[in-house]
Amino acid sequence: MIHSTLTSKNQTTVPKAVVAALKLKPSGQLVYEIGADGRVVLTAKTETFSSVADGLPKRPKRKVVPSIGDMDRAIKEMAVKRYSRSHS
Repeated sequence: MIHSTLTSKNQTTVPKAVVAALKLKPSGQLVYEIGADGRVVLTAKTETFSSVADGLPKRPKRKVVPSIGDMDRAIKEMAVKRYSRSHS
């Protein structure tokens, strides 16, 4: 049987065997369920939004689509450069 001691501030240390069994990590959360018969079931809160989100594939960054005005300016610039080269 595993046990721990409750302090005057209602705190306790979770025994290593319990940490291992629940696969707890630092900052992990515990869930207490109190049954009608007074039994307490201790489980680990396993999934958080951030832990689920971290496991999802990353969405590629969207490419910036140039505006029509940007494309027109680029075309004009290239036309001027090509014209200048061919007439020099």
